[in-house]
Amino acid sequence: MAIKGKGKTKTKQAARAPRRAPVAVKKPFAQRGWVRAFAAFLAGVLVLAVTWWAYEGIDKQRNASAAASAQAQKLSAVEAWKGNLEPTLQTVGTISGGAPPQIATDVGTALTALAQGKDAGVKPAQLVSEADNLDKAAKTLAGFKLADTIANHGFDEVETDLITTIQPEIVAGLRSLAVAARMTALAIQDPSKADTLIPAAQKASSTGQDLLSRAWASYTNITQLAGIPPQLPQPVGAGGVPPGLGG
Repeated sequence: MAIKGKGKTKTKQAARAPRRAPVAVKKPFAQRGWVRAFAAFLAGVLVLAVTWWAYEGIDKQRNASAAASAQAQKLSAVEAWKGNLEPTLQTVGTISGGAPPQIATDVGTALTALAQGKDAGVKPAQLVSEADNLDKAAKTLAGFKLADTIANHGFDEVETDLITTIQPEIVAGLRSLAVAARMTALAIQDPSKADTLIPAAQKASSTGQDLLSRAWASYTNITQLAGIPPQLPQPVGAGGVPPGLGG
């Protein structure tokens, strides 16, 4: 009879689970390369925007300052011109805001009456005196150095050309009215020459008023451009003749 061997029976070991493959750990979202690149791009855009905004602000401030300086220079020049022009015109007529100055209107009235065979309503001596004052006013304005006054005061070429045209037109208008006044006085003194003198005087009067009207409209525009409001009415006397000039 066989004898069984002694000893412990070996138990089989359980099969090991297969090894897991290494799992890559993702970086936090904020540390990812494309996120950092995008953030850097946004930061650059922000810096650029802030820089542009600051530059625009400085540039606008600089432009505003330059514009204010130019406006102040224009105002200074036009005020100097106004201080010569308007008081001079007020010695021979009236100024009423933006309307053309009322100068030598009695000459036109007298001519209309004479053309209709009526009394002129004014004495020759009065017209001669008025003509002298018109010539004196024209001489005063012609002697004012307007081109020097407005030079380097912020006016562009177009504005400068306009301004330097206004003064000669006003001077020419005053002188034309002075001629009309003298011719009207002669027509009153010598009725035999009235048929020749009256039409010539009417033409001179009309030309003078047209020149004054056109020049004054341009002058008003320039003063408003410089920031000066129109002159308020300044009554001097009736009929376009200042007190003290009557015969």
